[in-house]
Amino acid sequence: MIEPYSNQPHFWQVSSDNQTYTELCNALYERELLRLANMNVDQLPLLQKRLAALPFYIRRAAANIVTYRSELQLDSQNASWFHKQLSNCPARKQQADPIANFYHKAAKPGLIVPVYNEQMTLEHIVLDSVDEVDSEGERLHCNEHGWFSFNGTPLQHDNASKFLLKPNKAIITAASCGHQWLNNVKKAPRVLSLRELLLTSRLNWQNFAKPYQAANGLK
Repeated sequence: MIEPYSNQPHFWQVSSDNQTYTELCNALYERELLRLANMNVDQLPLLQKRLAALPFYIRRAAANIVTYRSELQLDSQNASWFHKQLSNCPARKQQADPIANFYHKAAKPGLIVPVYNEQMTLEHIVLDSVDEVDSEGERLHCNEHGWFSFNGTPLQHDNASKFLLKPNKAIITAASCGHQWLNNVKKAPRVLSLRELLLTSRLNWQNFAKPYQAANGLK
């Protein structure tokens, strides 16, 4: 049984000589430092702040993953989850009415949601979290990917290539493992961002409508 997020040990309770924890930290540091080194020039004013926060978020992500009980397998050396990839993107099986029914009931700030993305025939699913709900307008706002109607339709020009999905095990597995498809052919998994990894450690596999609570303001 997966332990509630609030009952999981904090990062300072995880022994620093724990091999899995150490491997996760090393992999995440390498990944995030490379990402920061490739920041756009207009983002450089934020570099000092992001570097200062990096140790905290990496240690927290590593500790959460070590103590988390997932239905996926962990590759600690690459700080990633893995599971057998489906032949085709599972988003194709979703329909608007079941998506709308789910969000009419479950939409609330903090809900972890899957978002389908297609660019130049490359398909993948990302994880995001809800930060605003407009029940009267039957729409919700995702922290990174903007506004969607409850039936999944994108409502902004800059997220027109995306679609909000209903979470289920196939969809969440694909998102958590970074599965992607190009022209209907399986491709190497993409690397999840640090924020997405933190979201994977909040997933409640028994009930995706009730994720474990975030700590320290993670959205």
